[in-house]
Amino acid sequence: MKTRAAWVAWWLALLLLGGCREAPAEREVRVVVSGPGRLARAQAFAERLRGYGLAGVRVRVCDAEGEAARLADCLGGPVALYVTVGGVETRTVVEGDGEAPVLYVGLAASRDWGFVERLSRPGGRVSGVDNNYAELSGKRLQLLRLALPQVRRVLVLYQPGVVPTARGLASVRGAAEVLGLELAYHPVRAVGDLEGLEARVAQTGAGAVLLLPSYVLENHLDDVLARTNAAGVPLVGLDAAQVRAGALLAYGATGTAMGRQAARMARQLLEGYPVSEMPVERPQQMSLALNRGVARRLGLELDPRLLDLADEVVP
Repeated sequence: MKTRAAWVAWWLALLLLGGCREAPAEREVRVVVSGPGRLARAQAFAERLRGYGLAGVRVRVCDAEGEAARLADCLGGPVALYVTVGGVETRTVVEGDGEAPVLYVGLAASRDWGFVERLSRPGGRVSGVDNNYAELSGKRLQLLRLALPQVRRVLVLYQPGVVPTARGLASVRGAAEVLGLELAYHPVRAVGDLEGLEARVAQTGAGAVLLLPSYVLENHLDDVLARTNAAGVPLVGLDAAQVRAGALLAYGATGTAMGRQAARMARQLLEGYPVSEMPVERPQQMSLALNRGVARRLGLELDPRLLDLADEVVP
């Protein structure tokens, strides 16, 4: 009886000790986004990561609402993982908070930023999904040429000083030479530089405007579209969401797809996989989107062969 009583007491002690243990501390995944043009990536990431049901993990989205200077307000406090949705967001986190790992969701020109040593083995505290947007700039020009063979001159909208610009400009210049297209340029350092875009289109005789990756241009897409519409020329964008918003065509990974892809990577990091060993990934799928409504409104007729190739056609 004494032995049995001792065993019962031992088990009761274990149960009491187990009940007194503190719940594991909550871990925060903070998603840093510069504004509305990139918010779809952040939302898709957050939705997918929450769907995994990871115990003790909380996802918080911090939106600078188009003001890059406000990104610094998203830093600080106990953070298990920062998730960034572009270059300016990633740079802000890397320079402003030197502890938590960083996972980016759609960064153009990963190697040029200097965040990673190698794509296959980043070697530091940063990894993520490279969206290939800068390198695809020439491909978008090629698709424009197929869609509208009559266009001979294209105005390139770009943001000087951001890392992907050099690679994007090289891509469009190489494609233009092969395609026999002339290029003109309109630099946009801040949203105020969009003023006069209509006049620039008229001055250059451009038949279309092509967008390069840029947090200013992406976060002020409505203004860009309003001005290209006023000028009576189509806009070539980066992804399907911009086509739904009013661009004529775009080619690239969608923000939703990249967000979900990065959420899978974040799950691995939260389960203990070292960020320094996590290879940078490319988008799992690219899509071509066209907007027939925009073409009709501008009096343009899209080549039916390209319509057959499109993954999404907005009526």
